[in-house]
Amino acid sequence: MRTYLKIRDGRAAEVSGEVVREQPLTVSVNGEKFLTLLCSPQKLEALVLGYLWMEKVIASLDEVAGLEVSVVDGRADVTLTHAVTLPTERILTSGCGGGITFRIDHRLFPRLHSTLRVAPEQVAARMRDLFAAAVHYRESRGIHGAALSDGQELLVVAEDVGRHNAVDKVKGEALLRGIPTEDRLLLSTGRVSSEMLLKAARMGAPLVASRTSPTEMAVALAEQLNITVCGYVRGEAMNLYAGGALLVPAADGATRG
Repeated sequence: MRTYLKIRDGRAAEVSGEVVREQPLTVSVNGEKFLTLLCSPQKLEALVLGYLWMEKVIASLDEVAGLEVSVVDGRADVTLTHAVTLPTERILTSGCGGGITFRIDHRLFPRLHSTLRVAPEQVAARMRDLFAAAVHYRESRGIHGAALSDGQELLVVAEDVGRHNAVDKVKGEALLRGIPTEDRLLLSTGRVSSEMLLKAARMGAPLVASRTSPTEMAVALAEQLNITVCGYVRGEAMNLYAGGALLVPAADGATRG
């Protein structure tokens, strides 16, 4: 809890409330320093595993011989069952925290082939479920949420100051719990940028929905990779930017290209 001043209608009042926590977490793999993530100090094991999987450092949990996370020291030490060459070409993402990714070439991702079809009402309902499950968001309003859904319910929920981290945590927890991410909905409270879209592609999720907007590059990638993108999901309303997984009537007087 923090004490701060709330200013409203020309008056200031001292109040106490939650402020989002953020800390650095330095990840080492087989004794070699890989990178430092700025993140929220929850579900750090899931964050590390999800990030390593997203960056293709690991392909499954079977490759992880050990994982030790120290919140106090801000360290995560990963031991793999084999030697690995860590990627080095770092790309600064468009994340609000200045995230890092190593693989952004869409040619590394196969086009998805999915029979998943969901109604707009399902997407809207699951987005409401995400906000209901986002405990830290309700407390501080300064954090992102992400969730994995089968269309009927939320399977995994994660929160972090970084929207990329939240998605990595979702994948990491799915790995830990043995939950497949293919043919699922990926929900986010943050912007769907190109690297967020590629995370969905890596997970095999054919539909991405967000409370905010996608970028033009994300939409172009979605069209190439056969991923459905829904933005501005608020109440029962939403925008459909790409893909055919959303069951909607034909647009009046318009053709979506």
